Amino acid sequence: MTLLFLVAITIIVYYVFIYKEAYKNIFNNIYDKKCPNCNNPIEASYNVCPVCKETLKKKCSSCGNMVDKSWKYCPYCKVTLRKR
Repeated sequence: MTLLFLVAITIIVYYVFIYKEAYKNIFNNIYDKKCPNCNNPIEASYNVCPVCKETLKKKCSSCGNMVDKSWKYCPYCKVTLRKR
């Protein structure tokens, strides 16, 4: 009976402290991005902020893929996007 009790306590502790925290962090990171101009929450797929129209992404001059405005290098073709 004691072994069953210890297993149940272990499962509860795992759920409360580890499993729940891991999924909480995943869901928080989805909505963690904010507009650099107005701090409005934005999705990663947005090209402009829907509130202030701040440009969030631009086309890479080399490959034409949309890249984040703040990136230094294109992750698709490795070209330098902006000078340091």
